[in-house]
Amino acid sequence: MIERLFCCIMCFLVLACGNPLMEAPENLISKETMSDILYDIALINSIDNSHPQVLKSKNIQVMDFVFKKYGIDSTQFVQSDLYYASVPVLYEDIYQAVEDRLERKRDSTSQLIQANRTKDGDTLEDYD
Repeated sequence: MIERLFCCIMCFLVLACGNPLMEAPENLISKETMSDILYDIALINSIDNSHPQVLKSKNIQVMDFVFKKYGIDSTQFVQSDLYYASVPVLYEDIYQAVEDRLERKRDSTSQLIQANRTKDGDTLEDYD
């Protein structure tokens, strides 16, 4: 009996995760564009954390920059984000795509840095 109850609860949870808790807004940002937006926000925030003078010197506000780039406003972004958050399966897909892109960017950047260090004769062996 407990096993049946457990199976029913698990089925309910799996099905509930795929259904939105709210209606999609009229101007819903596509999944792909939302992924691009979150990727850009992550990159710009990383720059801001590592080298805040870069954004300050160019008078760049992260969200204003992103909204202008994608032709959206804060309301459209928030409504779309809330909608995707109400569908955990979609939200996870979006964030997984962002994470995958960030990892690829990190790996390619690390390879470039390593190649330049090797080319310049600056290797970790020099510091042993």
